[in-house]
Amino acid sequence: MRAPLQAGNMALVRRHFLRTATSFDKHAAVFETVGDRLRERLGLLAIKPARVLELGCRSGYQLAALQHRYPDALVIGADPAPGIPARLPRSWPNWLRRQAPTPARLACDPHGLPFADGSFDLVVSNLLLPWCHSPHRVFEEVARVLSTEGAFLFTSAGPDTLMEYRSAWAGIDRHIHSFGLIDMHDLGDMLLASGFSAPVLDRENLLVDYPDVSALQAELRQVGAVNVANGRRPGLMGSSVRRALQAATADCDRFAVTLELIQGHGWKGELRTRGRRSENAFSVPVDSLRGSWRSGVSHD
Repeated sequence: MRAPLQAGNMALVRRHFLRTATSFDKHAAVFETVGDRLRERLGLLAIKPARVLELGCRSGYQLAALQHRYPDALVIGADPAPGIPARLPRSWPNWLRRQAPTPARLACDPHGLPFADGSFDLVVSNLLLPWCHSPHRVFEEVARVLSTEGAFLFTSAGPDTLMEYRSAWAGIDRHIHSFGLIDMHDLGDMLLASGFSAPVLDRENLLVDYPDVSALQAELRQVGAVNVANGRRPGLMGSSVRRALQAATADCDRFAVTLELIQGHGWKGELRTRGRRSENAFSVPVDSLRGSWRSGVSHD
């Protein structure tokens, strides 16, 4: 069951993303692993996009890899709170790192993108949807800013994600301890309703191992993956509650949790989204970002 998220929750998401801008890269192993899988799927698409948008770019941890895959494309990152400048892979030779352009980034709400219709040929999004209060609206916006025959690839987390963590909490309180987790089939229906043709989705359960439940909680905090759902536990967790949670997971030497990874893609055809405008009060022409493409300026 999807925990209740409202439009106001997006302000909390942005706040937590900003707070963890400097710590994200050190604790983003899960994001990077899933991002690698997402980019592998790009090889299955016979497209050479001229303009690429990464929706939910965070620190920019995979923008450089997208630019490397599409060296002639304009690559733009958008996020509720884009963090520190993008890293270049350490494995790249120094000469390549010096020549690599830095994609532009800007801050925006994914439910209302500040781009004109048909601005991009490819949109990718890695693990952003769980923090979106209206994923169907995000899909509609992606369809709007895509060019005809443009592609959308994304990953998300399904309802089985963190089920071990929720189970540990079940005997302690009745507050909500996860949110935004939508079933693969519901996401597919949303894609179709948003005008994407022949969407393809699949899922798999990955196990992520931690020394204990405290290590999991610490990592979630460091990447800004905190609970912003209505009905969450108010305030800080007291010492008695912390001890109860540790006791509930003490039977295991380590604490492994499930990530139900959902991957999907779809194509935009001649759809009803053509000509529809964003409800945003402002719009950013994509070509205007070319000046910051090599300078690495972020737009807020």
